[in-house]
Amino acid sequence: MVRAFVMGDPQAPFAKVLEVLDRHQLLAGDRLAPDVELVSIGDHFDYDVLDPETAGREGVKLLRWLASHDPAQVRIVLGNHDASRVMELAAFDDTGFATARLFAREIDAGTRTVAEFRATYPQLPPPGVIGRDYASFHAEQRALVVELVLAGRFQLAVVGALANRSDVLLSHASITERELELLGLGGVRDAHAIAVALRDHLVRAIDEVRADWTAGTITPLDLSPLHVTGGAGFEGGGLLYHRPSNPATGSLFDKARPRRYDPRTLPRGLTQIAGHSGHAKCVHELGDWCTAAARARKHGGVRTLTVEGDAVVYDLVRATDPFPIARTEDAAELVLIDGELRRVASGEVDLLPLSSLR
Repeated sequence: MVRAFVMGDPQAPFAKVLEVLDRHQLLAGDRLAPDVELVSIGDHFDYDVLDPETAGREGVKLLRWLASHDPAQVRIVLGNHDASRVMELAAFDDTGFATARLFAREIDAGTRTVAEFRATYPQLPPPGVIGRDYASFHAEQRALVVELVLAGRFQLAVVGALANRSDVLLSHASITERELELLGLGGVRDAHAIAVALRDHLVRAIDEVRADWTAGTITPLDLSPLHVTGGAGFEGGGLLYHRPSNPATGSLFDKARPRRYDPRTLPRGLTQIAGHSGHAKCVHELGDWCTAAARARKHGGVRTLTVEGDAVVYDLVRATDPFPIARTEDAAELVLIDGELRRVASGEVDLLPLSSLR
């Protein structure tokens, strides 16, 4: 018998992640128990802008620990914070990044300007991304990501099953009709076919940089047009960046590099599991589509975003409960599992059990 679980974005101290795993009885000593299979949904870095040096070391420790398990036991999904180390931040050493991070924070303090930042760092996304989102970067993280990418340990998607749902697609930030069209899979609802297409897209991108990386030159990984890296003063968008959002909230929807997507563009007839979007962010973005119970919670939790016809509902769900919506050809289901671990006590973090991994 195998117990399978998927863990939301583990952006937290390594010891806290182990506490969560231990509370779910998944550890044997300091390792995963031999009967456990685990999917980490991506984003292993960047959780504390007040102490980025410690956060950076903890992220390396966690990712190395996950990767030290057999690939059949631990599947590691690529998140935008992981990918950024070999995309937006590919050219930086520790000193150069620390200087850019300080520059970004001086903008917050009012002593420097965004225009100055863009002129100094034309290759970078906006200063807020550097000073906040990717603040714990250091070169050791990039070296580890390079090592694991070349070893084939990162995946863009995994296929599993829930207790009453088979062929569920797991990815960092979910798949919309945009990505299916770009993959040449318009109208396809087969989770296996989608996962294979995403695997092949990643393999082709890795092959483009493999020789450079092996020689020690970190040419930026390019996953476009599915995932568009940040730069030239713009934030990245697409596959690993986008979040569900209600257009009525006033969010901007950029087709070239989408940071937001309308949930009604989720593929109908497909159940997905994703991280990336914490509860607080979802409540802000989804507005009137949130239930009263969802609005009453502040952080964390496993949540469902369901679309049937033009009706969209965002609600809380217990990780151990059967999911309530009976899937039809006109329904899309997204289970969101970013538990905001950095904000929520480890005793309150749920891991989502899977009935199997494929």
